[in-house]
Amino acid sequence: MLKKLLGKNRQPINREVDELIKEIRNCEYLMARNEVLFDMTTDEDLIEAQIYERESLRYQYNYLLKQLRCKENQLCLESQKVRTGE
Repeated sequence: MLKKLLGKNRQPINREVDELIKEIRNCEYLMARNEVLFDMTTDEDLIEAQIYERESLRYQYNYLLKQLRCKENQLCLESQKVRTGE
């Protein structure tokens, strides 16, 4: 999903966007780790804990993606204003 937002060769525009990208990548890592731990777990209580953690990470990931889209839209609007002289 992050690749779709950024494109293949696109570089982060500013520090805030760069921070969001780092957080998103970290969240992706944690979700992959959660999946591995879930697959390895046999205890019912730990399985349930992994499920709750997965849901929490999914909500966090979606929130971060929304924040990134918002930042990128703001930056696009700012650059359009500069080009048009508004």
